[in-house]
Amino acid sequence: MKSLVLVAALGAVALGFPGTAAAATSFEVCTPAGCAVQSVRGTVDRGTVVATVSDSSPGSALTAEFTVSPPGVRTRVVVDDGVKRAMFRLPVGAEQLIVTACGAGGCASKTIPL
Repeated sequence: MKSLVLVAALGAVALGFPGTAAAATSFEVCTPAGCAVQSVRGTVDRGTVVATVSDSSPGSALTAEFTVSPPGVRTRVVVDDGVKRAMFRLPVGAEQLIVTACGAGGCASKTIPL
């Protein structure tokens, strides 16, 4: 099956100040089919999100959505039977990142405070 990736940039400026050392925050969101079948894994570190979107479901593609608020900017990655990686910068003033995984059996979300 072909893999399709739609990735949009969220912004060009990182959060934080030069010289500050904050620990990276990792996340994992899986569809109801299970993490071995459809998952979104990644980290948020100094204003940069790096994610791996994996789908091995034979009958359903995985759609990962990253919503930053404020300002309500969304990035979507669609994978059908494969693995894709995405990296983007968070906009200045972002307070939370909501990661949603939709695929076989429905959707699941996780909110990450920034």
